[in-house]
Amino acid sequence: VVSTQSTEAVVSTQSTGEHHSLIHQTPPPISTNKLNPNGVFTNSELRLADIDVIGFDYDYTLAPYARALEHKIFEMIIDRLVTLRHYPDALRSLCYDPSFLARGVHYDIDKGIFLKVDAYHRISPETLHERKQRASPSRLDALYPSRRLFFGKPGQNVRQNIDIFELPQLAAWCSVLEYLDSTAGDAHPAIVFEDINKVTYDLHVGGTLHQHIISNIGLYLNENPDLGSLLDMLRESGKQLFILTNSPYLFIDAGMKQMLGAHWMELFDVIICLARKPAFFSDRRRPFRRLSSNNQPTFGQVNKLVKGEVYCEGNVKELHNFTQWNPTKILYFGDQMMADLAEPVLNQGWHTGAIIRELKEELELLNSEKCQQSMFILNELNFLINDVQRFIPHHLAIHYLELWSAERKRVRAKLLDQHPTSFGSIFRTHLTPTLFYRRLSRFAEIYTSDLTNLAHFSPAHYRFTPTRQDLPHELHCHSQLDICAAKCSWKEQRPWDKRLS
Repeated sequence: VVSTQSTEAVVSTQSTGEHHSLIHQTPPPISTNKLNPNGVFTNSELRLADIDVIGFDYDYTLAPYARALEHKIFEMIIDRLVTLRHYPDALRSLCYDPSFLARGVHYDIDKGIFLKVDAYHRISPETLHERKQRASPSRLDALYPSRRLFFGKPGQNVRQNIDIFELPQLAAWCSVLEYLDSTAGDAHPAIVFEDINKVTYDLHVGGTLHQHIISNIGLYLNENPDLGSLLDMLRESGKQLFILTNSPYLFIDAGMKQMLGAHWMELFDVIICLARKPAFFSDRRRPFRRLSSNNQPTFGQVNKLVKGEVYCEGNVKELHNFTQWNPTKILYFGDQMMADLAEPVLNQGWHTGAIIRELKEELELLNSEKCQQSMFILNELNFLINDVQRFIPHHLAIHYLELWSAERKRVRAKLLDQHPTSFGSIFRTHLTPTLFYRRLSRFAEIYTSDLTNLAHFSPAHYRFTPTRQDLPHELHCHSQLDICAAKCSWKEQRPWDKRLS
């Protein structure tokens, strides 16, 4: 560490222009260790040898729908708004925009606001949107003076989108509000939201959406031999398999036949539909019912779950009793953290895995040279901001703090624009994890972008082990890219480090 006098001398001889361009003039190291977009990632240690039973949700877990389904749901919502709720016919010209919303985004029903929240409930300023328009920091302060969300606070009507099926519903809400703002000018966000929520609920529960997908199954689901190979591998290793889904049987039967063929049921020991998760895990009052050959629930008492039969409703206590499965040896995969994963892992002792389809796109972006350069510059700017305050008197450091903070803001905006949606990464804000990732790390022991990625790991022997993460008070390097820089001696070329060594 240099003395205060010599530090003052170094700082006083450096011009604003020199400090502004130091990082950008020196090419950063690009990591050669690429992240695997098809990898399986670990939050908590999981030994597959300890697992006897593996279960699956259906929608977006076993069945990875094509993006065309979101466009169709958006179209159906708008059509029903016009037909059943008497909204303007001109709304039919609206189109679904997949580049705006992302899973994990919060929305304020009373204000028509969209925003991203970190693990500490702080609002990410760059992500505040009124309808589709990015709002200014001053607008953020006017709407949310504390810049935080307080869940459960009286008068605050804010929810989080954690379901892929909800994306077209929220996109419709946003687009309709924009149209009405530009024409009628007096649309109340909460009223429009309620209308859209009702027609969407009827679309799902009434069976219209399911029937459309069944009739056009090849448009939304492809044959999936990799899924069949994975299920065969799991069975050959001695695992028992089951399906636990909220969808109706005829719907999942059409999809599974499309992906695996007519004899798909032979792969599973237990099949449960219309499970009404998450109540399935907490409400012990609803018994299992067996479906008859014409897909109707029977009235007789169910005392065991038989392979080759299909059951509906039920509860987790009866599932354990009828199968004699040890809850601590069950691994269950789903895509919806609150409905599929929270109750099993927190209250039932199950192991859990999350299917996060956005993960592959995120990892491909992180592997790009452009993204790595932006992240490197951000890390270096954070390093400079921290260390200039430690080694240089405040009256000398303040100029550089302002300079580097402004540069950091510009690089953050550049990095945000590299993501496929207006809200950036669903897993992190610039410095902290998002609330979405906080829940993912709490409710899922492993996670991956597609269920078939598990085929690369031996179900009889593999142990998923998380990387030990340094806590803030523990000694750690600034980033993996800094480690790379140290190894290739690039660090010696960084002129702004010389005054600190």
